[in-house]
Amino acid sequence: MRDYLISFLNRQEYSKEDLEYLVSCYDKIQNNATAKECFEKALKLYDEDINCEYGDIIGLADAAAKELYIYEYTAELLIFLLFTKKLKERYDEKGLSAEIFDATVKDFRYQMQVCKQTRGIIGTHCADWCMGFIRMTRFCLGRFQYEIIKFGYDYKKGDKVLTPDTKVLNLHIPASGEPLSQELAKESLKMAKEFYKDEIGEPFACKCSSWLLYPEHEQMLDKSSNIYRFMKMFDCFDYGIEKNNHDLPRIFGTCEMRPEYLPEKTSLQRAYKKHLLAGGKTGYGVGVLFL
Repeated sequence: MRDYLISFLNRQEYSKEDLEYLVSCYDKIQNNATAKECFEKALKLYDEDINCEYGDIIGLADAAAKELYIYEYTAELLIFLLFTKKLKERYDEKGLSAEIFDATVKDFRYQMQVCKQTRGIIGTHCADWCMGFIRMTRFCLGRFQYEIIKFGYDYKKGDKVLTPDTKVLNLHIPASGEPLSQELAKESLKMAKEFYKDEIGEPFACKCSSWLLYPEHEQMLDKSSNIYRFMKMFDCFDYGIEKNNHDLPRIFGTCEMRPEYLPEKTSLQRAYKKHLLAGGKTGYGVGVLFL
């Protein structure tokens, strides 16, 4: 499994430093009987059942971390990375392409980058989010990630009607660093419609709930910006304000919450800093897009 881990990290373009650190943590686990047993139990749970109990997996990873005095976030990331060996077998069994597999599991690296930025730790930023990839309920198709959900609202536009129980695609924008361009967005949506054509009926709709759809962007952002143009692709029908500004790390890559100390490296950061200094808050919008 050590050789697999190194091969996977190289193929997924982890930096030399991150690879060496993760492999060193794996070696520590293998050299400690208690931690090794925890990891073996977790791997067996996943090997035997793709829908194994999530809490048990995280509990075993955290127990191994505690035994070795390493960060729980690191042990959790290692578990998910090791799961990808069995996950690839399951992709192959279902006839899913290597391209979709590689794109989907890149999210573990994106999660690690966010964890490094906000916590200074090589680990996973949000372990429960990772389960959607491991359980094969969420896939990356081009620029976006998708999963089937119930719409959760009553909504009508012309002859298109959605109910709370209507199956739609939930669209998520991973922190991949790729531009949020119209070209990449349309290409991804086309891929999604083809991929899910036998599972989603008409009307074929995508739902997105994200800070990127926050209505305040109408006043904050330039109309030519990628975020503004992405927002305008959706019919935004609901929104919310985050009183604790918890989306700031997504925008600024730091856990700093005091507006006056936030960086101003990008036009988005400058717009948000100005907004916050004027008493504004972060928030989100909920939108629907028919394909």
